[in-house]
Amino acid sequence: MNKKTTHNVEKFYYDNYRVNKDGTERGLNIYENNFGKLEGGRQHDPIYNDENVRRQIYTFGCSWTYGWGVEQTETFTHLLGDENTAVHNYGAGGTGLDFAAKTLSEVYIPESRRQIFIITVPHYFRRTWFDDDGVIYKPWELKEFVDFNEYNNYFYFLHQYNLVNKFVGRDKIIWGTWECDLPNEMFDVKFETYDLVEDKLHPGVNSHKQYADKLRVLLGKYESNG
Repeated sequence: MNKKTTHNVEKFYYDNYRVNKDGTERGLNIYENNFGKLEGGRQHDPIYNDENVRRQIYTFGCSWTYGWGVEQTETFTHLLGDENTAVHNYGAGGTGLDFAAKTLSEVYIPESRRQIFIITVPHYFRRTWFDDDGVIYKPWELKEFVDFNEYNNYFYFLHQYNLVNKFVGRDKIIWGTWECDLPNEMFDVKFETYDLVEDKLHPGVNSHKQYADKLRVLLGKYESNG
């Protein structure tokens, strides 16, 4: 394996930098969506952020989890917070399940009994993919260049799903989805759209509230022991 390969991959994996075709490097802003808009991360909740309370909820996914088009306090992540629950929104626009699994691994604390993870699976065709020059396709462009069939999509999902469940524990994870082309029995909840934001692509305030209500019911059986 040549040095260019290891450099380009590791630059992206460890430093969140994309190497361009001409060799220049650009910081990867994972909160840049299809329209080129930029907005900061929402990992730190403005209200429910006490790392000492007994329940710590982490949410992962794409722009639906991030809450594109709604205020941070209107996202389902924030709505799950209370005086005994801190919430951490790790949703990032345009990303796939591979990014969610990687990010989860960075915040997972094996000895903790207070962490609960909610993964709302993005479009299944989204994944990190390099071309022959070591340049990364944008996740939403990938389906235009690579032909994925149902076998590849399911294998990709199953691989990530089982790895995370095995090493973190299925009992610490709530799996959500907003599409219907994977086995329903592998998911705990569906993020349904009751309204949309201005771009007509992302769920609105009422949709986030309804999803939070469903998750709150599920969280009743995930009470922390620590």
